[in-house]
Amino acid sequence: MDKNKNYLNKWDRWVDSIHKDVEKLLSNREIYRRYLEIVKNNQEIQSPSDFHIWVRENYVASVVTAIRRQLDTRKDVISLMRLLTEIRSHNQILSRDWHKNAHQYDWADADFTNVAGNGAFFAKEIAEEDIKQLESLGKSIQEYTHKYIAHKSKDQMKKLPTFNDVDKFIEKLEEITKKYILLFTASGYAGLLPIWQYDWEEIFRKKWIKD
Repeated sequence: MDKNKNYLNKWDRWVDSIHKDVEKLLSNREIYRRYLEIVKNNQEIQSPSDFHIWVRENYVASVVTAIRRQLDTRKDVISLMRLLTEIRSHNQILSRDWHKNAHQYDWADADFTNVAGNGAFFAKEIAEEDIKQLESLGKSIQEYTHKYIAHKSKDQMKKLPTFNDVDKFIEKLEEITKKYILLFTASGYAGLLPIWQYDWEEIFRKKWIKD
């Protein structure tokens, strides 16, 4: 029982950490998308393009590194993939009774069914399917990060990942993360993108270089 409790406490901490990582990833993507809109709608700032190229390259490096981190299964990292592989191996720790006792609200039983299946324990097939989807969507991104971001390999890839590939992975990452947040914290989210409590675009309405 103590061993099960240790796993639950550890997974709970991991879910909190993964939640924050995904929030940051979504925030970075939203800022980049809005930045592109600002540049697209103002021809006066489109040229020279050096700064815009620099922003794009840094965004790409940042986002693919963040994706690679969530796919990492090494024992010294906290990642969604590592959480999923541990849950798949120890699925009976996550019981329906545990969820209902830990989160005593009227629809706790229904939430467990929606997330974990119809049985008394989390269905390991659900974790397996989540793993397969992340691996499939992240394969080219992970390879790109390994070859060109981390190691500057001379080997060429047959197909470079696109921004669309990255977006698809991020959307699936958010979807899966929301599921495990609900399982461990009983908190349901429509989306994990934080809502800014201030106008972060304000800096673009001011003159940057003063005479």
